[in-house]
Amino acid sequence: MHVNDYHMINEVREQADVFARIFKNQTLIADAASEILKRNPRGYCAIGCGSSYYAAIIGAFYGEHLFGLDSRAVPSSEFIWYPPASNSLFLIALSRSGRTSETLEATRRAKKMRIPSIAVTSDPSSPMGRECDYCLDIGIGEEKSVVMTKSFTASTLISILLGFELSKLQSASRRELGEELAKLPDDADRVIRGVENQARTVAEVMRRLSRFIYLGSGASYGACLEGALKLRETSYTTCEVYHIPEFRHGPFALLQNDVGVVAIIPDDKTLNQSEMLLREMASKGATVIPISNVPKITNSYKDSIRMPDDISPRFMPLLSVIAMQMVAYHYAVGGGLNPDLPRNLTKFVTTDFGE
Repeated sequence: MHVNDYHMINEVREQADVFARIFKNQTLIADAASEILKRNPRGYCAIGCGSSYYAAIIGAFYGEHLFGLDSRAVPSSEFIWYPPASNSLFLIALSRSGRTSETLEATRRAKKMRIPSIAVTSDPSSPMGRECDYCLDIGIGEEKSVVMTKSFTASTLISILLGFELSKLQSASRRELGEELAKLPDDADRVIRGVENQARTVAEVMRRLSRFIYLGSGASYGACLEGALKLRETSYTTCEVYHIPEFRHGPFALLQNDVGVVAIIPDDKTLNQSEMLLREMASKGATVIPISNVPKITNSYKDSIRMPDDISPRFMPLLSVIAMQMVAYHYAVGGGLNPDLPRNLTKFVTTDFGE
């Protein structure tokens, strides 16, 4: 097949339009938040499986650190086995299909505990959509590829916007963040148009390597979990994910000439420490591949992905996922693999998680 004939890459390229549709329907997110706030929750727990769990991680990070909410994310199975001690929170359940067994069972357990819930899914008529108190449609239409791309970023963006609507920010801060968020469709379009050739070149470099390490801090850590999963799913490739400073504590022993390091480096408070670590890793023979909107970082490494300089550092992690999806796609296709139909995988997992 031609490189552009696969569903995955076309769905990656649709993400700016998906973002724009979500903002057109932001009032629905605000309405759901308003209903939840009437119950005076202490905070929220976001759940999901696989990519949906990683979307929950990113959304909960922003909820806690940007919007001042008591928020956390756990895999759906952990919510089932280790439920919260109190029902004074609410549940955000993420599932593309709305049929993932663990997430569906978790929403049922939440109902028994009288914990209100919001479903974030592409199918409001699904069992999970019907089970939850409220449902937000991610608005992607059909995603034909087995691997999640536009559904991941759509679920993440809705989680972020839900946190924004739930927040009690001062008016000036709320206005500033609202303006940054509103730019995301245009920023995503610029990333899609500006990054793909870089991603293709990086994928060619990566095919000469054997193992990969993804590094990120804050929301970038959740983004790296998803970026590494895309590479594993589509290419069956070994890759690990670490918080940036944590890599020094043991995993540093992994570095050698056949290792590639993909690192998300936004222009924020993590920059100096991240820059030092990248230099150390390169000195040990690793191929360093930064994804950054900081020119001094991307100019320091020939194998880099330069994001637009003026995108928001706060939301660059979400946009970096698009770049990593493109890298995974071109890595797979360049290796003769079909990224739409990874072996052993289906669009959703069903297993017995009942009582």
